Amino acid sequence: MEAFSITPLLQIGFYFTAIVYAIFSAILFSHWQNYSMSNAVTLQTYIAFAVFSLPLLAIMAGIAFL
Repeated sequence: MEAFSITPLLQIGFYFTAIVYAIFSAILFSHWQNYSMSNAVTLQTYIAFAVFSLPLLAIMAGIAFL
C-alpha cells in the first residue's frame, strides 16, 4: 500500500488560491478605477497590493511545486 501524498492537495490549494486572488484583484481594480478620488492614492494602493500579495503567492507556489 502506497503512502498518502499531500503534494496534489497543496497544488490544488494553490490553484484555488490563485483563482481567488485573480478574482479579488479584478474586483479591487474595478472598484478603485470607478470610486477613487485621487490618482496618487490609487497608485499607492496598487503598489501596496502588489508588494504584499505577490511575494506571498510566490512563496505559496514554491511550497506547492518544489
